[in-house]
Amino acid sequence: MTIQRNIDMMPIRAKADRRFDQPNRKGRPGRLAPEGSAVITRRITALAVGLGLIMAIGKFFLWRETHSVGLLSSLVHSSLDMFGALSSFIAVRYASRRPDTQYRYGRGKAESFSAVFQVCLIVFAAFHLIEAVIERIGEHNHIDQSGFAIFILMVFMALTGWLLIAQSWAVRATGSIAVRGDRAHYFADFLANLFVIIGIALTSFTPLYWADSVVGAFMALWLFFTAFQIARLAWAQLMDMELNEDERRAIKRLAMKDSNIRAVHDLRTRASGPHLHIQMRLDLDEVLSLSEAHDIILAAEARLMAAFPAADILIHPHPAGCQHSHGNERFRDKANEKPHKYN
Repeated sequence: MTIQRNIDMMPIRAKADRRFDQPNRKGRPGRLAPEGSAVITRRITALAVGLGLIMAIGKFFLWRETHSVGLLSSLVHSSLDMFGALSSFIAVRYASRRPDTQYRYGRGKAESFSAVFQVCLIVFAAFHLIEAVIERIGEHNHIDQSGFAIFILMVFMALTGWLLIAQSWAVRATGSIAVRGDRAHYFADFLANLFVIIGIALTSFTPLYWADSVVGAFMALWLFFTAFQIARLAWAQLMDMELNEDERRAIKRLAMKDSNIRAVHDLRTRASGPHLHIQMRLDLDEVLSLSEAHDIILAAEARLMAAFPAADILIHPHPAGCQHSHGNERFRDKANEKPHKYN
Protein backbone atom coordinates (compact mmCIF):
# COMPACT_ATOMS: atom_id res chain seq x y z
CA MET A 1 0.00 0.00 0.00
CA THR A 2 2.87 2.34 0.71
CA ILE A 3 4.30 1.74 -2.78
CA GLN A 4 0.89 2.27 -4.37
CA ARG A 5 0.45 5.50 -2.37
CA ASN A 6 3.80 6.79 -3.60
CA ILE A 7 2.83 5.95 -7.19
CA ASP A 8 -0.48 7.78 -6.77
CA MET A 9 1.32 10.82 -5.35
CA MET A 10 3.80 11.07 -8.24
CA PRO A 11 1.59 13.24 -10.52
CA ILE A 12 0.90 15.59 -7.60
CA ARG A 13 4.61 15.88 -6.80
CA ALA A 14 5.44 16.44 -10.47
CA LYS A 15 2.85 19.21 -10.61
CA ALA A 16 4.30 20.77 -7.47
CA ASP A 17 7.80 20.56 -8.97
CA ARG A 18 6.58 22.36 -12.09
CA ARG A 19 5.11 25.15 -9.97
CA PHE A 20 8.42 25.39 -8.10
CA ASP A 21 10.37 25.62 -11.35
CA GLN A 22 8.05 28.23 -12.87
CA PRO A 23 8.68 31.67 -11.35
CA ASN A 24 5.85 34.15 -10.94
CA ARG A 25 6.32 36.13 -14.15
CA LYS A 26 3.09 38.14 -14.14
CA GLY A 27 3.94 41.63 -15.26
CA ARG A 28 7.52 40.67 -16.11
CA PRO A 29 9.20 41.44 -19.47
CA GLY A 30 9.20 38.62 -22.00
CA ARG A 31 6.48 36.57 -20.31
CA LEU A 32 4.92 35.65 -23.66
CA ALA A 33 6.45 34.77 -26.99
CA PRO A 34 7.21 38.03 -28.89
CA GLU A 35 4.50 37.38 -31.49
CA GLY A 36 1.78 36.95 -28.87
CA SER A 37 3.03 39.92 -26.88
CA ALA A 38 2.99 42.11 -30.00
CA VAL A 39 -0.69 41.40 -30.70
CA ILE A 40 -1.68 42.54 -27.20
CA THR A 41 0.56 45.63 -27.03
CA ARG A 42 -0.48 46.83 -30.48
CA ARG A 43 -4.15 46.71 -29.61
CA ILE A 44 -3.86 48.30 -26.18
CA THR A 45 -1.64 51.17 -27.40
CA ALA A 46 -4.06 51.91 -30.27
CA LEU A 47 -6.88 52.06 -27.73
CA ALA A 48 -4.83 54.39 -25.49
CA VAL A 49 -4.12 56.79 -28.38
CA GLY A 50 -7.81 56.96 -29.31
CA LEU A 51 -8.96 57.62 -25.74
CA GLY A 52 -6.20 60.18 -25.17
CA LEU A 53 -7.29 62.11 -28.26
CA ILE A 54 -10.95 62.10 -27.18
CA MET A 55 -10.15 63.33 -23.66
CA ALA A 56 -7.68 66.00 -24.81
CA ILE A 57 -10.20 67.51 -27.25
CA GLY A 58 -13.04 67.26 -24.74
CA LYS A 59 -11.07 68.90 -21.92
CA PHE A 60 -9.89 71.70 -24.22
CA PHE A 61 -13.45 72.78 -24.96
CA LEU A 62 -14.40 72.26 -21.32
CA TRP A 63 -11.52 74.47 -20.14
CA ARG A 64 -12.57 77.23 -22.56
CA GLU A 65 -15.99 77.21 -20.92
CA THR A 66 -14.85 77.04 -17.27
CA HIS A 67 -11.38 78.74 -17.14
CA SER A 68 -10.41 76.37 -14.29
CA VAL A 69 -6.72 76.06 -13.44
CA GLY A 70 -7.31 72.54 -12.20
CA LEU A 71 -9.04 71.67 -15.46
CA LEU A 72 -6.15 73.25 -17.37
CA SER A 73 -3.76 70.97 -15.50
CA SER A 74 -5.92 67.99 -16.39
CA LEU A 75 -6.00 69.13 -20.04
CA VAL A 76 -2.21 69.31 -20.14
CA HIS A 77 -2.00 65.88 -18.55
CA SER A 78 -4.43 64.36 -21.07
CA SER A 79 -2.51 65.94 -23.95
CA LEU A 80 0.66 64.34 -22.64
CA ASP A 81 -1.20 61.05 -22.31
CA MET A 82 -2.05 61.26 -25.99
CA PHE A 83 1.51 62.02 -27.12
CA GLY A 84 2.95 59.43 -24.72
CA ALA A 85 0.49 56.83 -25.98
CA LEU A 86 1.42 57.73 -29.56
CA SER A 87 5.10 57.15 -28.81
CA SER A 88 4.21 53.79 -27.23
CA PHE A 89 2.03 52.99 -30.25
CA ILE A 90 5.08 53.39 -32.48
CA ALA A 91 7.60 51.87 -30.07
CA VAL A 92 5.83 48.54 -29.45
CA ARG A 93 5.48 47.97 -33.19
CA TYR A 94 9.14 48.72 -33.81
CA ALA A 95 10.29 46.70 -30.77
CA SER A 96 8.39 43.61 -31.90
CA ARG A 97 10.21 43.39 -35.25
CA ARG A 98 12.30 40.27 -35.71
CA PRO A 99 16.08 40.47 -35.14
CA ASP A 100 18.12 40.85 -38.32
CA THR A 101 21.76 41.20 -39.38
CA GLN A 102 21.89 44.81 -38.12
CA TYR A 103 20.13 44.25 -34.79
CA ARG A 104 21.00 40.74 -33.70
CA TYR A 105 19.55 41.31 -30.23
CA GLY A 106 16.32 42.74 -31.61
CA ARG A 107 14.89 46.23 -31.16
CA GLY A 108 13.23 45.71 -27.79
CA LYS A 109 14.82 48.75 -26.16
CA ALA A 110 12.69 50.99 -28.37
CA GLU A 111 10.07 50.60 -25.63
CA SER A 112 12.50 52.02 -23.07
CA PHE A 113 13.32 55.00 -25.28
CA SER A 114 9.59 55.63 -25.60
CA ALA A 115 9.39 55.66 -21.80
CA VAL A 116 12.26 58.19 -21.64
CA PHE A 117 10.37 60.41 -24.10
CA GLN A 118 7.30 60.20 -21.86
CA VAL A 119 9.37 61.22 -18.84
CA CYS A 120 10.61 64.33 -20.67
CA LEU A 121 7.05 65.31 -21.60
CA ILE A 122 5.83 64.82 -18.05
CA VAL A 123 8.60 66.92 -16.47
CA PHE A 124 8.03 69.73 -19.00
CA ALA A 125 4.30 69.75 -18.24
CA ALA A 126 4.90 69.76 -14.49
CA PHE A 127 7.03 72.92 -14.71
CA HIS A 128 4.42 74.55 -16.95
CA LEU A 129 1.67 73.85 -14.42
CA ILE A 130 3.73 75.20 -11.53
CA GLU A 131 4.20 78.43 -13.48
CA ALA A 132 0.44 78.70 -14.14
CA VAL A 133 -0.38 78.07 -10.49
CA ILE A 134 2.09 80.73 -9.27
CA GLU A 135 0.55 83.32 -11.62
CA ARG A 136 -3.01 82.67 -10.44
CA ILE A 137 -2.65 81.65 -6.80
CA GLY A 138 -4.48 83.99 -4.44
CA GLU A 139 -6.89 85.09 -7.15
CA HIS A 140 -10.60 84.37 -6.84
CA ASN A 141 -10.95 82.06 -9.81
CA HIS A 142 -14.58 81.98 -10.86
CA ILE A 143 -15.52 78.73 -12.59
CA ASP A 144 -18.39 78.80 -15.08
CA GLN A 145 -20.67 75.81 -15.66
CA SER A 146 -19.11 73.87 -12.83
CA GLY A 147 -21.91 71.29 -12.69
CA PHE A 148 -21.55 70.44 -16.38
CA ALA A 149 -17.75 70.27 -16.02
CA ILE A 150 -18.03 67.83 -13.10
CA PHE A 151 -20.40 65.59 -15.07
CA ILE A 152 -18.10 65.43 -18.12
CA LEU A 153 -15.07 64.73 -15.93
CA MET A 154 -16.91 61.84 -14.29
CA VAL A 155 -17.57 60.40 -17.75
CA PHE A 156 -13.85 60.72 -18.54
CA MET A 157 -13.02 58.98 -15.24
CA ALA A 158 -15.23 56.04 -16.21
CA LEU A 159 -13.53 55.75 -19.61
CA THR A 160 -10.08 56.01 -18.03
CA GLY A 161 -10.94 53.39 -15.42
CA TRP A 162 -12.00 50.99 -18.17
CA LEU A 163 -8.72 51.61 -20.03
CA LEU A 164 -6.70 51.08 -16.83
CA ILE A 165 -8.28 47.66 -16.37
CA ALA A 166 -7.38 46.71 -19.95
CA GLN A 167 -3.83 48.07 -19.56
CA SER A 168 -3.32 46.22 -16.28
CA TRP A 169 -4.30 42.98 -17.98
CA ALA A 170 -1.90 43.74 -20.85
CA VAL A 171 0.98 44.48 -18.45
CA ARG A 172 0.35 41.25 -16.52
CA ALA A 173 0.36 39.32 -19.79
CA THR A 174 3.33 40.97 -21.54
CA GLY A 175 5.36 42.95 -18.99
CA SER A 176 5.68 45.71 -21.61
CA ILE A 177 7.46 48.76 -20.22
CA ALA A 178 5.81 50.97 -22.86
CA VAL A 179 2.32 49.88 -21.81
CA ARG A 180 3.35 50.19 -18.17
CA GLY A 181 4.38 53.79 -18.87
CA ASP A 182 1.04 54.46 -20.56
CA ARG A 183 -0.78 52.99 -17.58
CA ALA A 184 1.15 55.28 -15.22
CA HIS A 185 0.07 58.22 -17.39
CA TYR A 186 -3.57 57.27 -17.36
CA PHE A 187 -3.65 56.36 -13.69
CA ALA A 188 -2.31 59.84 -12.93
CA ASP A 189 -4.95 61.25 -15.29
CA PHE A 190 -7.65 59.29 -13.43
CA LEU A 191 -6.53 60.86 -10.14
CA ALA A 192 -6.20 64.24 -11.87
CA ASN A 193 -9.86 64.13 -12.88
CA LEU A 194 -10.84 63.17 -9.34
CA PHE A 195 -8.91 66.02 -7.74
CA VAL A 196 -10.08 68.50 -10.35
CA ILE A 197 -13.68 67.57 -9.55
CA ILE A 198 -12.95 68.17 -5.87
CA GLY A 199 -11.24 71.48 -6.68
CA ILE A 200 -14.10 72.71 -8.88
CA ALA A 201 -16.69 71.71 -6.28
CA LEU A 202 -14.85 73.45 -3.44
CA THR A 203 -14.20 76.58 -5.51
CA SER A 204 -17.78 76.85 -6.79
CA PHE A 205 -19.81 75.81 -3.77
CA THR A 206 -17.65 76.74 -0.74
CA PRO A 207 -15.62 79.79 0.39
CA LEU A 208 -12.42 77.85 -0.42
CA TYR A 209 -11.84 79.72 -3.70
CA TRP A 210 -8.13 78.90 -3.64
CA ALA A 211 -8.80 75.14 -3.86
CA ASP A 212 -8.60 75.14 -7.67
CA SER A 213 -5.02 76.48 -7.61
CA VAL A 214 -4.02 74.02 -4.88
CA VAL A 215 -5.27 71.14 -7.04
CA GLY A 216 -3.14 72.42 -9.93
CA ALA A 217 -0.05 72.51 -7.68
CA PHE A 218 -0.78 69.03 -6.34
CA MET A 219 -1.05 67.68 -9.88
CA ALA A 220 2.31 69.20 -10.79
CA LEU A 221 3.89 67.29 -7.90
CA TRP A 222 2.07 64.13 -8.97
CA LEU A 223 3.52 64.51 -12.47
CA PHE A 224 7.04 64.59 -11.04
CA PHE A 225 6.33 61.40 -9.09
CA THR A 226 4.93 59.71 -12.21
CA ALA A 227 8.05 60.72 -14.18
CA PHE A 228 10.27 59.15 -11.50
CA GLN A 229 8.37 55.85 -11.64
CA ILE A 230 8.60 55.54 -15.41
CA ALA A 231 12.25 56.65 -15.48
CA ARG A 232 13.16 53.90 -12.99
CA LEU A 233 11.60 51.23 -15.21
CA ALA A 234 13.30 52.56 -18.35
CA TRP A 235 16.65 52.75 -16.56
CA ALA A 236 16.48 49.06 -15.62
CA GLN A 237 16.19 47.95 -19.25
CA LEU A 238 18.50 50.51 -20.84
CA MET A 239 21.24 49.62 -18.33
CA ASP A 240 20.70 45.84 -18.79
CA MET A 241 19.71 45.18 -15.19
CA GLU A 242 19.52 41.49 -14.27
CA LEU A 243 16.21 39.67 -13.94
CA ASN A 244 14.99 39.36 -10.36
CA GLU A 245 16.35 36.66 -8.07
CA ASP A 246 13.21 34.51 -8.30
CA GLU A 247 13.64 34.26 -12.06
CA ARG A 248 17.39 33.64 -11.84
CA ARG A 249 16.88 30.82 -9.32
CA ALA A 250 14.26 29.26 -11.60
CA ILE A 251 16.68 29.39 -14.53
CA LYS A 252 19.33 27.58 -12.47
CA ARG A 253 16.87 24.94 -11.24
CA LEU A 254 15.67 24.23 -14.77
CA ALA A 255 19.23 23.94 -16.07
CA MET A 256 20.18 21.55 -13.27
CA LYS A 257 17.37 19.03 -13.88
CA ASP A 258 19.81 16.80 -15.79
CA SER A 259 22.17 14.86 -13.51
CA ASN A 260 24.92 15.16 -16.14
CA ILE A 261 25.06 18.90 -15.43
CA ARG A 262 27.33 19.46 -12.44
CA ALA A 263 27.15 23.23 -11.99
CA VAL A 264 25.92 26.54 -13.44
CA HIS A 265 28.41 29.40 -13.76
CA ASP A 266 28.41 32.94 -15.17
CA LEU A 267 24.62 33.30 -15.49
CA ARG A 268 23.78 36.59 -17.17
CA THR A 269 20.27 37.82 -17.91
CA ARG A 270 18.63 40.96 -19.21
CA ALA A 271 15.32 42.15 -20.60
CA SER A 272 14.86 44.14 -23.79
CA GLY A 273 11.25 45.04 -24.57
CA PRO A 274 9.43 41.81 -25.44
CA HIS A 275 12.69 39.81 -25.42
CA LEU A 276 14.88 38.18 -22.80
CA HIS A 277 18.54 37.27 -23.17
CA ILE A 278 20.01 34.45 -21.06
CA GLN A 279 23.55 33.12 -21.18
CA MET A 280 25.42 30.75 -18.88
CA ARG A 281 28.16 28.15 -18.60
CA LEU A 282 27.19 24.58 -17.72
CA ASP A 283 29.77 22.18 -16.27
CA LEU A 284 29.34 18.67 -17.73
CA ASP A 285 30.95 15.33 -17.01
CA GLU A 286 34.25 15.40 -18.91
CA VAL A 287 33.87 11.80 -20.15
CA LEU A 288 30.84 12.71 -22.28
CA SER A 289 31.22 12.76 -26.05
CA LEU A 290 30.64 15.98 -28.00
CA SER A 291 27.39 14.53 -29.34
CA GLU A 292 26.16 13.62 -25.85
CA ALA A 293 27.06 17.08 -24.53
CA HIS A 294 25.21 18.63 -27.44
CA ASP A 295 22.04 16.66 -26.61
CA ILE A 296 22.24 17.69 -22.96
CA ILE A 297 22.55 21.37 -23.90
CA LEU A 298 19.61 21.11 -26.32
CA ALA A 299 17.45 19.55 -23.59
CA ALA A 300 18.42 22.34 -21.16
CA GLU A 301 17.51 24.96 -23.76
CA ALA A 302 14.12 23.29 -24.30
CA ARG A 303 13.37 23.38 -20.56
CA LEU A 304 14.28 27.04 -20.35
CA MET A 305 12.31 27.97 -23.47
CA ALA A 306 9.20 26.32 -22.02
CA ALA A 307 9.41 28.63 -19.00
CA PHE A 308 10.76 31.71 -20.82
CA PRO A 309 9.28 31.63 -24.34
CA ALA A 310 10.69 35.06 -25.26
CA ALA A 311 14.25 34.13 -24.34
CA ASP A 312 17.32 34.10 -26.56
CA ILE A 313 19.48 31.45 -24.84
CA LEU A 314 23.22 30.95 -25.21
CA ILE A 315 24.84 28.08 -23.26
CA HIS A 316 28.54 27.28 -23.13
CA PRO A 317 29.35 23.64 -22.20
CA HIS A 318 32.42 23.20 -20.05
CA PRO A 319 34.27 20.11 -18.67
CA ALA A 320 33.55 19.84 -14.95
CA GLY A 321 37.18 19.05 -14.10
CA CYS A 322 38.61 22.06 -15.95
CA GLN A 323 39.42 25.08 -13.77
CA HIS A 324 39.90 27.48 -16.67
CA SER A 325 37.50 30.45 -16.70
CA HIS A 326 36.30 31.90 -19.98
CA GLY A 327 35.72 35.47 -21.03
CA ASN A 328 36.85 38.77 -19.56
CA GLU A 329 37.39 38.59 -15.80
CA ARG A 330 35.92 42.10 -15.49
CA PHE A 331 32.42 40.71 -16.10
CA ARG A 332 32.49 37.91 -13.52
CA ASP A 333 30.47 38.41 -10.36
CA LYS A 334 32.86 37.11 -7.75
CA ALA A 335 30.72 38.25 -4.83
CA ASN A 336 27.33 36.81 -5.81
CA GLU A 337 27.74 34.41 -8.73
CA LYS A 338 28.51 31.24 -6.82
CA PRO A 339 28.20 28.04 -8.84
CA HIS A 340 24.90 26.22 -8.47
CA LYS A 341 25.93 22.61 -7.82
CA TYR A 342 23.88 19.54 -8.51
CA ASN A 343 22.41 17.78 -5.47
